Amino acid sequence: MNDVRVEGPARANFRAGRLESYAFSVEATIGQNPMRYLFARRFTDGAASAITAIFVLKPDVLFGTYVWIEESLDPASCQIHTYLPTMKKPIQVVDRLMFDCLPLTDIGYLDLMAWPHPVLQLSAADSCPPVEGRNRAEKRCYTGSSSLAGLHVAEFVTPRHGLVVTRVVSHRGRQVRRWDALELGSVGEDRLPRRVRVARLESGHHTDFTRTSGVVAVPAGGFDTPPEMLREVVEQHLSEEEG
Repeated sequence: MNDVRVEGPARANFRAGRLESYAFSVEATIGQNPMRYLFARRFTDGAASAITAIFVLKPDVLFGTYVWIEESLDPASCQIHTYLPTMKKPIQVVDRLMFDCLPLTDIGYLDLMAWPHPVLQLSAADSCPPVEGRNRAEKRCYTGSSSLAGLHVAEFVTPRHGLVVTRVVSHRGRQVRRWDALELGSVGEDRLPRRVRVARLESGHHTDFTRTSGVVAVPAGGFDTPPEMLREVVEQHLSEEEG
């Protein structure tokens, strides 16, 4: 496997063609609990900055939960806030927890970012622990900064399109989490994944997330409103598409 010869990511993760602001719905089952999420993203500054919002619609007890991610390539930065209905206000996720999972789900914050987190440093392809599968994909490795010593992230991207199809997070040589795109969307959907699997490698537990809608354009201004209002805008546009 060869290292990807680029300074940074070949393209933003979960890109949807030339759309600057868009959304789609995702479903999963965790245990016996059906889960439903909304994913919304807006690019600005020539696609060098991104806001990503993830809203939990089901189960009902988690309705109102959201994650808000703000990223920039220049200068490199990433801030994540999460909110659960039991909280008085959103809390910021500190760096060391950004490589863990969202509350009450298996998917990781890193899996939802547009670009690798700034504390990750691009390194030689053989600096990450070996990863099975994806023999035709190109391997890109990142190591954690001094504050995150022992952290490694391996990504495998398709040579032609630069799509991340596998991501493995390791800590001190132990692989702890793996993200895989099991099914990609059509060319018209810019190959946005239709189904992904997230696995906790030490326990063997995994969860499949399925995209249950097409990609719909949403007003960019919605991202400048409170998250609850953006969620309503996204729900409206998705319902119009389904109708």
